[in-house]
Formats: sequence, structure tokens, C-alpha cells
Amino acid sequence: MVSTCIAPTPTLLNNRYQIVRILEDGPWSIAWLAEDTQLPSRRQCVIRQVKPLTADADIQKQLCDRIQAEIEIWQKLGGIHDQIPWLSSFADSTGQVYLMEEWVPGLTLTQTVQEQGALDEATVQQIMTKLLSLVDYLHQNQIVHCTLEPNNIMLRQDDNKPVLQYGGMLNQVIANTFLDNNIRPTPWISTSGFLPHEQVILDQHYYSSNLYSLGLIGIYLLTGQDPYDLFNLNTGSCDWNTQTLDPDSAFAAILNKAIARFPGERFLTARQMMQALAAPGQFVQQSLSVHSTLVEQMGAYLDSCLLSLNPSEPPLNSYSG
Repeated sequence: MVSTCIAPTPTLLNNRYQIVRILEDGPWSIAWLAEDTQLPSRRQCVIRQVKPLTADADIQKQLCDRIQAEIEIWQKLGGIHDQIPWLSSFADSTGQVYLMEEWVPGLTLTQTVQEQGALDEATVQQIMTKLLSLVDYLHQNQIVHCTLEPNNIMLRQDDNKPVLQYGGMLNQVIANTFLDNNIRPTPWISTSGFLPHEQVILDQHYYSSNLYSLGLIGIYLLTGQDPYDLFNLNTGSCDWNTQTLDPDSAFAAILNKAIARFPGERFLTARQMMQALAAPGQFVQQSLSVHSTLVEQMGAYLDSCLLSLNPSEPPLNSYSG
């Protein structure tokens, strides 16, 4: 493992991109705001560079190949959907690969909560609806996003739409590359509390995994609290709505279904969750109906078990006389 120190940034990258200022300087990568000097508009963009994390040439090549593969996936979507920024890349004369992405002025969801505190229910519902539309588009293209969390979602300044950012994706590629080689880079970036257990522990990704993340994002926006602070170790659940929303709130019921522990208990598609948000009363009625049916089925099953044990006696919920 080598030091994460990085050489001073030149004022001009690839003889084209004029560095304006540093946007992020994380443990594994650095991002700058830059201007394209070859365009009359001098369009601004974000340029990301991975810091030198290893001296192993094979691992470095794996990392570059994986980053390029990820870029090719997002290039097909970026700029087509208005909540997915365009993404590209270039290499300098030394072979160093840079990610180049659309500059989106605004605040991340994390910054929004830090500045404004917890948001009201109506605002959170609006953000969730727009996020679900975006995630539905990803799922239609057979993509399960691996790092949906508040710090990777920007509220665009001009229309307040949530827009994806690529920093989290880059960190995930770096982490997976090193873990696959049984190496833990120093410093290590801890796992986000917004990811479901099947993704963190089993490395399995379902469409409902993204809906789990969205549910926790909604709870974070409503409470201003990190999921780790709301997690109940005794019950294995996220205890939140009793302190934020009416326990009988339809919105609370929708978010709780999204963050169910097991994937099959959640909404299975983004469209299902969108429909629930659009008609919350109908969702609650359907949920109560399903619950009632399950209770009846369980009662019938227990009756049959009791009859098989004591066929001469009536079941507990039957009355004679």
C-alpha cells in the first residue's frame, strides 16, 4: 500500500480543462470544478481523479478496467434522463485516467439536511416521488444502483430535482477491486448505513435493495438522523416514526414497507412504491386486507393442528352449545 498523497494539480488538465477549485478531497479520490477551454461557452464540468492507492500494477490495471467498464454503462444513460448527468473520461500523457461529468449546481441531500434540518412530510414526499421515477428508469435498463445515499444525490439548484452523483459509484468500484484482492486500503471508507444487509453482507442486489435505500433516505430527510442512530439492536428494526409521524400515517407505512428486513417483504418495484405514494389510502386498505387474510389463514392452520392432536375436542376459536 502506498501513501494517498497526490501530486499538485496542474492548472490545465489534458491541455483543455482549466481547474477552477477543489470540490471534494476524499481518502480515495479528488474532484475539481473545471472549465472546458475548447468550448466557446467554457462549459463547467466535474473532473475526478483516483489517488494512488497501490503500487501493484496488476491491481491498478484491474481498477482502471473496472472504472472504464462502469463509465461505459453510465455513458449510455447520462444526458438522456434529466436526473442522470452525462459522464465521460480521458487519459493524460502519463496514462492517468480521469472521470469527467456534468456539473450540477446545488446541494446534496446531506448538505440540505445539515443546512435546513429535518424536512416536512410534503417536501419529502415530493423528493421521494422524483427519486422513484429515476430509480424506475434505472430498473427498466436492468441497473441496480449500488450506492444510493444522501451524499450521492444532489438537489439541482434550478428545479430542485434530485440528481445522481458519481462519487459514490467510484468509491464502490475502488472498494470492490481491493476487497477482491484481499487488500484493505488505508484509510478505509466505511459502509453506508443506507444499504440493505443482503447488499452489504451477501453482495446480492435486487430492485427492492434500491427501494430499501430510498426508504431510509426518506426517513433521514424526515428525522435528520442517520440510520445507525435509529437502528434498534434488540428488534433489528429502524425505530423512527413514533417520534416523527403519526404511527397511523400512510406515508410512515409506505416507508416501513420499503425498509422491511427481507427483500420479499418490501415493494418489489419502484412503480409499486410510486403507486402507493400516489394513492396512500388505497395502499393502507390493501395492507390491512392482506394482514386480515394472513391472520385468518394462520388461525385456520392452528385449528387444523389442534384438531390433529385432539380430534375429539373443538378448536380454541370454536364455540358449542
